[in-house]
Amino acid sequence: MKLLTLLLIGTLVFGAVDRTLPYPIKIDAEEVAKQVYFVNHQFYLNNQLIKAQGISSVLVVKRAAGKKPRVLRAERYLNNDYSDGVTKSKDLIVFLSGNLQGTGLLLREFVDEQKSLEVLMWLPALRKVRRMAEPSKNIGYSAADVAFVEEAKLRRLSEDNYEIMQKSTIDFEFGQMQLKDSEKDRFTKILPQDKVTLQAEVYLLKAIPKEAAWYDYRLDYVDVKHFTVYRSDFYKENEIIKRIDRQWSKVAGIDDPRAYMWNYWYSITPETKFETLNYIPLNIIQINNKIINPSFWSESTLHKLK
Repeated sequence: MKLLTLLLIGTLVFGAVDRTLPYPIKIDAEEVAKQVYFVNHQFYLNNQLIKAQGISSVLVVKRAAGKKPRVLRAERYLNNDYSDGVTKSKDLIVFLSGNLQGTGLLLREFVDEQKSLEVLMWLPALRKVRRMAEPSKNIGYSAADVAFVEEAKLRRLSEDNYEIMQKSTIDFEFGQMQLKDSEKDRFTKILPQDKVTLQAEVYLLKAIPKEAAWYDYRLDYVDVKHFTVYRSDFYKENEIIKRIDRQWSKVAGIDDPRAYMWNYWYSITPETKFETLNYIPLNIIQINNKIINPSFWSESTLHKLK
């Protein structure tokens, strides 16, 4: 349970990446990597609330080849609006279904990037909060998607070496989880089933871990204007061992050209055909809420979960 929960949920050498990072004038590999980090962490926002409405919520769907999909529903509350010089962001994730129903995770990222991610977990069966160690990002899991955790919270930019391989125009046909009618329930019936294609000019950014990891290197296809990563291919012995496709949407009301967020995140392991899908309906996303109290992102909120 601990492993599964942590898996559902990067910058010393290059200088800190935070909300002050400007749009780049000069481009090199390290600058592209910093911009990708900025976009993935949504530093263009003060906060973001993704609260369930009716049947709509964050959906996490996993499917092994030949098996029925497993579905988890969740809510997410992100706060980047800190200026105390200590906290960079806080992220609260609440699970609404399955064996994890009622479980909450509060993750705190520090300005001091040498400090590990703080992870507090609310365990409803025990009615207690447990402090947990930051999960390792340098090992692979057979049925789990550590890559999602890496890009969302764990991997620091200083842990990789970067190289721009080329700049080119690519036609993407994004991977999607195709469900039969018999595999759908009242929640997954809202999942998009139509294939999405896109032509975009991208940098092909190669990232090589400095220490042994579960892959040798990855190739990120990075939009040259928005710094969104449309596709990531992870390689081991020059063979793709995992592919991630992301479909992005512009965040309304934010002028920053980097203000994009993915709402469809799809991963597949070519060898086993194991699939993971993270889907966020756009209609339940709130940004820059001025009413919610910053104390919401605290251990006391975990204790209030039902």
